[in-house]
Amino acid sequence: MKKQSAISTLLPILMLGAASVCDVRAALPTGVTAVPFYDVTKAGLSFAKDKQSVVGMWEVPGKPQHFLVLGYWGYVWTLYPDTTKTYAPGVIKDYTKKQVADFNTMVMKGWEQGALGGAFDPNFAANHYFYIIYNKYASVSDYHVGVKPTGVDGFDVSGLVVVERWKVSPDFKALTRDTTIFTANHGTGPGSSNIVFGKDSLLYITADSYSQNSWDSTIFMRKILRIDVSKQDAGKLYAIPPSNPFYNAANPAVKKEIFAFGFRNTYSLQADYITGHIWGAEVGQGTWEEVNIIQSGKNYGWGNGGDLSAIGNNSIGIEGPCSPTGGGFTSSSSDSGNTSAATQMANYSRTYKGRTYTCADFTNGTWNFSHNGSDFNGSKTALPGTQMSCIILSQAFRGDPESPFYGYHFVTDVASNYFIAVKEGVATPEKVGGAPSDWVFTGDVTHDGITSFSEDSYGNMYVTLLSSSANGAFDWHDIYMMSHPQMKPLTVPRGQVFPTSISESLSKATQAGRFHGLIVNATGSPVWVKLPEGFTRAEVYNLAGKRVWSGKADSHGGNGASLALPSGIETGTLGVRFLP
Repeated sequence: MKKQSAISTLLPILMLGAASVCDVRAALPTGVTAVPFYDVTKAGLSFAKDKQSVVGMWEVPGKPQHFLVLGYWGYVWTLYPDTTKTYAPGVIKDYTKKQVADFNTMVMKGWEQGALGGAFDPNFAANHYFYIIYNKYASVSDYHVGVKPTGVDGFDVSGLVVVERWKVSPDFKALTRDTTIFTANHGTGPGSSNIVFGKDSLLYITADSYSQNSWDSTIFMRKILRIDVSKQDAGKLYAIPPSNPFYNAANPAVKKEIFAFGFRNTYSLQADYITGHIWGAEVGQGTWEEVNIIQSGKNYGWGNGGDLSAIGNNSIGIEGPCSPTGGGFTSSSSDSGNTSAATQMANYSRTYKGRTYTCADFTNGTWNFSHNGSDFNGSKTALPGTQMSCIILSQAFRGDPESPFYGYHFVTDVASNYFIAVKEGVATPEKVGGAPSDWVFTGDVTHDGITSFSEDSYGNMYVTLLSSSANGAFDWHDIYMMSHPQMKPLTVPRGQVFPTSISESLSKATQAGRFHGLIVNATGSPVWVKLPEGFTRAEVYNLAGKRVWSGKADSHGGNGASLALPSGIETGTLGVRFLP
């Protein structure tokens, strides 16, 4: 039983003969909610009872439903089920929680500052790396223990945004700091950050500080950055991808790590490992929240205005959609430092450093949600009656491919806790449910509800709470599983959720060495895939869990045990299970 379970974790993903499919859909079903999936009445399982705040959870690659959980004030725990037991569908499982890292003293504990995000390395199977992004004190003399901000923390203290690399022990029960990969000066004022690996295996970083200018290409803040942590440029612990839009900038002061700009506070950053697109949820100030599909080199509007910025000529850019009928602008003489007080201008035009900017220079949000829940000022995608003030974005649902929710991302708000579904190519968002009505939150100012989404290799989705719901059956819960009869999980767990693209050619396929999350784009000819050491057979499944092919390995070109997937195999996204 244990041997079979271990084998099932070796499940790469293959993309074979992908073809465009017309999206014909009916209205989505409603009733999506969140339910407990582990028993917090068991001693030591409630984070809230320990006065901790949870900001994220990530499944350990190759360990289905074994998670690392990140705490706001600089802690990491493992959360994993008792795998010696079997459970009927829907039954609460026996879980264990154990603290595996403590870097609390180093974490700047501001209103939107702390430990905020994490990501597993695409080559985790070989290196066991896990990355954490957090706000850090600039001086060791400021280090102190605490689980809430104090007088030395907060809006007016300058600190650093750091991305650190940690290493997970082989038994997944310890986490040790390896090195600091990336550092940027955060400056004073609030703002949050996050990280995600893309399908390209590159690390995307959002680093936000309200006191800094997004249009200034010589600073890191208020940008989406992209770096390669598998290589090193001179003087760095990472490499800058040559395909970055400013890689060939003549000005040496330009930060070549910049991938896109014009952001205020993109806290939620997600990668779609099927499409390869990077998604970001933009927290607005006075009027608009956005969901953006991030494109290289694009300006998403927000520059320097509102928040803590100076009034007048320093106020540039917009909040919300830029259209002939206007958006939430930060660039007018009546701007009082908050975009809710800015004049709604009919046509944007602003001269900045000798160049005149209009709406044509900006990339609007793919979906826009207003703070008062109305569809106004020219937005065509806002959902009336669903006000937002601090937007949170999920991964795409990749459970049962027959589910009407397949490929949809969920959007919620840290204060409202309803679920809205959005999908690329579908213009209108749909409200599909929300948290149970008896949830009662208490937490950090208004940041007291859902703060992040998570997923596992079966396609189950989860929400984490910055605070705790302390009422009724949900007493002291911090992490929930999303639930709906038509959000069925896969019957076979997939591999790592950010695959590495390689050619179908033998030379690259056999040398890639990345068996978790492998993608191969076939053109009709057989595809050779090298097997991990100790394995001689393989079974191929579609994402509905149906076995579509099985076979034994063969040797090919002297490169060891390999198997050839036939050209007539079912197309689409497939999982491979290696067998001894």
